[in-house]
Amino acid sequence: MRRHLSILLLALLAAACARQGYPTGGPKDETPPQALATQPANESRHFGSQQFYIQFDEYVVLKNANENVLVSPPLKNKPEYSTKGRGVLVKINDTLLPNTTYLFQFKDAIADFNEGNLLPSFEYVFSTGSDMDTLMLAGQVHNARNGKPWKEQVSVLAYRQGQSSDDTAACTVQPAFVTRADKEGRFAFHYLPEGRYRLVALEDKNRNLRLDPDDPAAWDTAYYPATAAIDSNRMPLLRLSAPEVVRQRITSSEFTDKGRIRIITSAPMQSPTVTGEAAEWRLNAQRDTLTGWCHNAKCDSTTLIVSDLGLQDTLKLRYRARGASKGARRVPGAAANSEPPLMRALCSGTSAYYDDLRLAFERPIVSQADSLRASIMHTKDSTEILAAFILDSTGLGARIDATLRSGEAYRMHIPKGAFTDLYGNPTDSLTVNLTPKDYATLTLHITNAYPHPLVVEVLDSRDTVLQRKPLVANGKLQFIHLAAGECRIRAVIDADGNGSWTTGDYRLQRQPEAWIMFDKTLQLREKWESEEHWTVKPEVSKALPRTLPSVLDRTSIPLHKQTTD
Repeated sequence: MRRHLSILLLALLAAACARQGYPTGGPKDETPPQALATQPANESRHFGSQQFYIQFDEYVVLKNANENVLVSPPLKNKPEYSTKGRGVLVKINDTLLPNTTYLFQFKDAIADFNEGNLLPSFEYVFSTGSDMDTLMLAGQVHNARNGKPWKEQVSVLAYRQGQSSDDTAACTVQPAFVTRADKEGRFAFHYLPEGRYRLVALEDKNRNLRLDPDDPAAWDTAYYPATAAIDSNRMPLLRLSAPEVVRQRITSSEFTDKGRIRIITSAPMQSPTVTGEAAEWRLNAQRDTLTGWCHNAKCDSTTLIVSDLGLQDTLKLRYRARGASKGARRVPGAAANSEPPLMRALCSGTSAYYDDLRLAFERPIVSQADSLRASIMHTKDSTEILAAFILDSTGLGARIDATLRSGEAYRMHIPKGAFTDLYGNPTDSLTVNLTPKDYATLTLHITNAYPHPLVVEVLDSRDTVLQRKPLVANGKLQFIHLAAGECRIRAVIDADGNGSWTTGDYRLQRQPEAWIMFDKTLQLREKWESEEHWTVKPEVSKALPRTLPSVLDRTSIPLHKQTTD
């Protein structure tokens, strides 16, 4: 019996040993570092030090501290930020004002060393006097064009009443306080002194706490009081918009390939001229991109003079090959030239039956073969028509003179050599399958309760404007050739009567034009006409959410413990 028991124990032990292995690493650490203590203590009075230290529960790293740590009131000289032990040391390089509350906001500036988990927000506050300011001011900022959060980082500046009487103070005067909106556009100022404040939100591209000409901005001319608690019914809603470009300049110029040059400007060009290298120049539909094909197809360096209304610039350009690493070998059998084809179709697939059949060319076309035609065959009965080409004046596109029926299948063939580019290269043959389709129609009967005309826009599910039409007086608007699917309707209050939405201009104190959304999402169907009635009238302002936890919550600064680390 004892022998059998011994054998059993040995077997169990062997099985346990067989199952042994290295322990798993466990779940990935996704917890941001936690602050344990500060020296001097958070919310200290009579602060007299030129530095402070924040101790964490693990080793940390700093992420763009000069950009991601906001100081209110702003300091003239930037503090120095460094890591020390398991913490962050901040050295202050300014003389602090007496009887003033200073707030350091760490916005995504601190992450743990091992996993890179960001601490979204941490605030360190102290007072150089005996009293601590404790008032707050909160609000929200959104994109004035669509009501959504602004895609880039937004700073919010606060100016005290009486600080400046100039309506353009944001261009010249340092703000009294600064904070940053979160990803939903919500913002809050903490530890404010008593007073009333005017707010300016901007995409501060060069981090100078000033509104530069190219900075998108939002502002409110009213002064808002700092309060002990947040009243969601009185919080400002700032509408951010990018300014119209006021200065014409070249933003990009380069050889995109040997013999091909691209010049991009900050605003549409009027009648540009380019002198220097002999080339064929073409302006795009938006008039902000000028493309040149040099007569010398191998040209790889040149000097150009570009002139236009408000623009005179000299460019020295040199071609630089892209994507070819040093010592790279050519793959056997690979094509020596991978450039796009000279001719491509813009009408393949399920184009609308009423659309022109169009071709696009990679380089300007200088001639076409008069004897050649496009062959269009009806797939069902094999009937064929021959259609002529009509070349655009730019030489970069052509139209095929033919009309197709909705819902029927066709095969279009373009013979080789139909066109020749400026270098003498003929186009290859091209075959395209087509099944043109019908689209939807939307009719709107609109009553306008505003004293200004409207611009009515049809938007798709991504808020892209599909069509727009002006409405000067009450009446009917019809939108034809709309794709099937969901759409929404927006009415812009066209205060300046220019037929489009007008952005804001802080220097002119012109707010971006307002708009109203139709309260229904419409479902459009092919070959159907939808009809709606809409009275466009001012909406009752909607209060912001009563809780803005990501910006109002002060639980990120509960520390009153000191450390001497």
